[in-house]
Amino acid sequence: MTALNVIQIEQQISAIIAEVKRIPGTDIELAPSDDFISKYNLSSMDAVSMSVKISQQFGFGFGQAAEDIDGLVSFGALTNLVQKRAA
Repeated sequence: MTALNVIQIEQQISAIIAEVKRIPGTDIELAPSDDFISKYNLSSMDAVSMSVKISQQFGFGFGQAAEDIDGLVSFGALTNLVQKRAA
């Protein structure tokens, strides 16, 4: 996998959230500090689905390391985690 920049990762994560919530991707607007779980009312099943999709999209086992939980704090934290782990 070629290295992705932050904007590419943000776009791909936004698309995953849109797919999980079954809303148009154009309706996803997130700032790095946003709590995306609360903002889009992600259920625990949504979070599991999102974890699987992140694992498939970026090629690493999301949810298998303790630091992965920290990635759920905000959109920016998740973006940074993906950038670090997918490299």
